[in-house]
Amino acid sequence: MNPLISFCGVYAALLSPRASDGELDTTSFRQQVIELNRFGLRGYAINGATGEFTIVSDADVDELVCVARQEASEAEILCGIGAGDLRLTLRRARIAKLAGADAALLPMPNFFPYREDDLAAYISAVASSIELPILLYNLPQFTSGLNVDTVLSLLAKHSNIVGIKDSSGSLDIVRAITAAGLKHARLIGNDSALSAALTENVCDGVVSGVACTLPELVSSLFATGGRGSAFETKSRLLNEFIDHLGTLPTPWGLKVTSAVRHFTHENYPFPLSAKRESEVAELRSWFKSWCAQNLS
Repeated sequence: MNPLISFCGVYAALLSPRASDGELDTTSFRQQVIELNRFGLRGYAINGATGEFTIVSDADVDELVCVARQEASEAEILCGIGAGDLRLTLRRARIAKLAGADAALLPMPNFFPYREDDLAAYISAVASSIELPILLYNLPQFTSGLNVDTVLSLLAKHSNIVGIKDSSGSLDIVRAITAAGLKHARLIGNDSALSAALTENVCDGVVSGVACTLPELVSSLFATGGRGSAFETKSRLLNEFIDHLGTLPTPWGLKVTSAVRHFTHENYPFPLSAKRESEVAELRSWFKSWCAQNLS
């Protein structure tokens, strides 16, 4: 791990639980942070894909960061500021900073597809306008994706872009940052890519959705540095868990498993179909048995 990197280690990507009326459930969110605090994580990522950032309001952002800061005063708080245009993004950044976030996670605008020059112009405008350190958030499953050349150019151009949270599942960008000898933070944002990144020594940390429900597994896997029998065992368990999330949409499987561990309650943005109810029940049953065997 590069000693100059300030953002490193294991961050749990938090869920944003909601009440039956769709409003943020602050009590459940607070309980999540309190429970996860027991595992000594480096910090928390708020309002990313796991937190369903496309349905989060400005008021929600403020409340999420404030509660996390209240319950985890020493943790590093990374806050997603994703929005559909520059105006909303900058507003989210101001809210996050005032609420106590340590860095901004900057995903690309969602829904409409954009070219790389569009994304570079957007990122440069954000970087020139906010004070928080910025971690680029590459999330091509849900937004326009960043390529290697764009990222390297932006890292060279803006001193407040301190690294990347790459959720693509590809290691191309973190490999390029490593090969270039840059001191920017290389955070893996896709749990499926973590084991390979550790083996290749191309990551400084992980922002993990799985860590919001299995913090001890992700922490112990990261601590192996990608080597030894413990790495093989932990990597196998992680892959087994990810495989059992099945076809459930992001982050529904994490909602199920977090509730099983009494970290949060389950909630969904709309009613579940009969087939989804069956899949949720199957995952719940499997996870209870899996925990009894592997977390004792």
